[in-house]
Amino acid sequence: MERLLYFSTVEQIVIVTVVFSGLSVLGLYIVRRLVPLATLKKNHEVAGFTFGVLGAFYGLLLAFVIVAAWERFDRASANVQEEGVALLSLYRLSKGYSAPDGGEMQHAIRAYTHHLIDVEWPAMANSNFAYIDESSGTQSLWKIIMNYQFGDPRQTLLLDKSFDQLTKLTEEGNLRYLYSREDLPSVVWLVIYAGLLITIGFSYFFGLETFSSQALMCAIFSTLLGLTILAILELAHPYQGTVVVSAQPLHYALSRMDDMDKIAVGRHAQGRPATARTGPLAAR
Repeated sequence: MERLLYFSTVEQIVIVTVVFSGLSVLGLYIVRRLVPLATLKKNHEVAGFTFGVLGAFYGLLLAFVIVAAWERFDRASANVQEEGVALLSLYRLSKGYSAPDGGEMQHAIRAYTHHLIDVEWPAMANSNFAYIDESSGTQSLWKIIMNYQFGDPRQTLLLDKSFDQLTKLTEEGNLRYLYSREDLPSVVWLVIYAGLLITIGFSYFFGLETFSSQALMCAIFSTLLGLTILAILELAHPYQGTVVVSAQPLHYALSRMDDMDKIAVGRHAQGRPATARTGPLAAR
C-alpha cells in the first residue's frame, strides 16, 4: 500500500477503486459459483445480524485509527510551524550581535533554512531522509553561539535568548526526523487489513437473485473501505504522498528575514544604527 504514496490523487483513487472493487466482486463471483443461491438465502437472518455488528465494530476501528493518524499529522504540521518561528526569532536576535558574528550567524540561519526547503523536504518526500550534517545543520549555529564573546549584561541576555531558540530549533528538527521515519504500528495495519477481509467476506453470506445488483453493492462497499484506508495511509506519512506537511512556515520565515534586512538597511541609510531589542519580546 505504501507505493500508492508516490502516485497522484487521481491515480490513487483509480487504483483503489479498481483493485478493491475488482477483488471483492471476484470473491463474490467465486462464492456464488461454489455455493447455491438457496443456501445463501437461508443465512440471511443470522448473517444480517452478525454483519451489522461486525460492520459497526470495523467502522469504529477505522474511525479511531483515522483520528489518531490525523492527530499525528497535525502534530507534525505544528512542529514545522514552531521550527519556522524559532528560525525567525533566532534571526531577529542575531541582529543584536556585533560584527562579524552577527553577519555570520544570519548567513548560517539562511543557509540552514534553504537547506531545509531545497534538500530536506524533497528527501523526506522520497523517504530518503538524510539527517542534517554538520555543514548545513544547527551545528554551525551552535558553534557561532558557543564561541561568541560577550561582556556586558545586554549581550549576556541576548546570548541566553539565542540559546533558548536554538535549543528549541534543534528539538523541533529531531522531532521532524522522527515523524518522517515513523509509521503506525504494524499490529494496527494487521488489524485493519484483517478486518477488511473479514468484513467484505461476510457480505458474501447474502444472496440476491440478481448477481449484478449484489456485485455493484459489494464493489461500492469495498471501494469505500479502500478509500478510508488510503486516507489513513496518507495521514500516517506526513512527509510523503499527496497530503503532506507544508514547508510554507519556512518560506514565511525567509520572507520575514528579508523584511528585517530591508528595515536595517533603511535605518543605516537614515544614519541610525540598526539595533535589536533584547528582553522577553526579542524571541517572539
